[in-house]
This record gives sequence, structure tokens and C-alpha cells, in this order.
Amino acid sequence: MVDKREITNALTAEGIIPDILPPGTVVPRNLKVDFHTTKLTRPGQMIDREETQTKPTVFVDPPPEEDLSRNIYTLLMVDPDLTVRHDTRFGQVRHWLVSKCSVSSTGEVLDVKGTTHSPWVGPAPLPVHTFTGKPHPSRYTFILCRSKTAHSRGGDNKASEELHISEGDQYTGLASDLGKPSQDLFDRWKFNTAQFLEENNLEVVAATYMLVEGNLKSGAANLGLMANAIGNKIGEMAH
Repeated sequence: MVDKREITNALTAEGIIPDILPPGTVVPRNLKVDFHTTKLTRPGQMIDREETQTKPTVFVDPPPEEDLSRNIYTLLMVDPDLTVRHDTRFGQVRHWLVSKCSVSSTGEVLDVKGTTHSPWVGPAPLPVHTFTGKPHPSRYTFILCRSKTAHSRGGDNKASEELHISEGDQYTGLASDLGKPSQDLFDRWKFNTAQFLEENNLEVVAATYMLVEGNLKSGAANLGLMANAIGNKIGEMAH
């Protein structure tokens, strides 16, 4: 079990606090991420990109104490390092966003009855290390949150049912291999997790991160996502 000081210290040491989560954030629980062929059990593990392409199963460690059956949780995974570490030009890339999740007695985050705003897209980091010889892993960060109002009042998480998004962020788009409805890469980047949490009155319940280094295969996948996005935008302008 990873205690809250350890998880918060790990996120701070890697710059996830404040690059993704607001300064002063205390993360009370760890998230364990099961990719079925490999597992992320502690924050900061280096995971092979090829092991991360299938949507994982996520567990809260330890499970929250409150009524776990309520669909009050929002789960997301973001990458803040698209081209450089803490990429402020393109912002964070939203790889996964599901609201109205619940948590089982074993800590499993259940999204079967949830609302998928952004279908899972596996990591496709650029192969910077291949060309520079210097490590450049992306910090793929998993965050579980809930409405502060739901926590204080014991009610439903209304904020996660109708998520507020900033101008420029889109949650719907042309159907593609990213899901239906889906968003292409252009729709998913320039995401701001801290702003998203503030606008939706959400507090962090648990979090973790993994390090994934790019390779030629992931670079090709990244270029494919870029080409898909360009094609979508050209199609939208044509209509």
C-alpha cells in the first residue's frame, strides 16, 4: 500500500504537481492500473508502450470508505509531454475521460454504466530518445476525482454528468478509430486538468503516473493520429 505522503511526494518530485495538478494538492490514495499483460502498482514505473494499448482496469488503493455504489467518480488519463516535458504549446493530451463511475468493494473503478466523454487511446509518445540519445519518457497520469459537493452533501455527482469544458476543448467529433463519438488528436490536446477540476468543482481522490518512452512504432502511431486529425479538420471545413 502506498500512503498519501508517498503518492503526493512522488507526484511532486516528478513535477506532476504543479504541471498537471494544482500546487498544494494532496493525493490521499494510489491508483493501481492493470493492463492485463503488465501492471502499474506504484507511481513512476517505466512501462513498455506496447503493453499499454488496451484499455486498462483501474483500482483505488485503498478503496474509499464512503458508499461505493454511487456513481460519483470521474476518471481521466492525460499526457502533459506531447513534444517536450510540460508542453505548454500543445497543452496536455486527454487520453481517457469517463464520468459517473463507481468503485467496487475491492477498489475496482467501474465504468460500465459511466459516461465515456473521451474513449481510451493508448500512449503514442514521440521517439525523441531514438534521435537524441537522451531519455524523454512521457508522464502519463491517471486521476480519479469526484464532486466536492457530492462529498460534502452525500449526494449524486451532478458535476460529472454535465462536465463543463473550456472554449476550444471538444468532447464530440467525427467518428473514427478513436471511438464513436470520438475526438481526434487536435480535439484532445490543449487540455488543462487543473482548470477542468476547478470548473467542475472536482477534488482528487487518487492518482498515479507511469513513464512511457517512445520508439519508432509509437512515433508512426503518433504521425497516424496527426494525419487522422488533419483529415478530419479538412473534412469539417469542406462541409
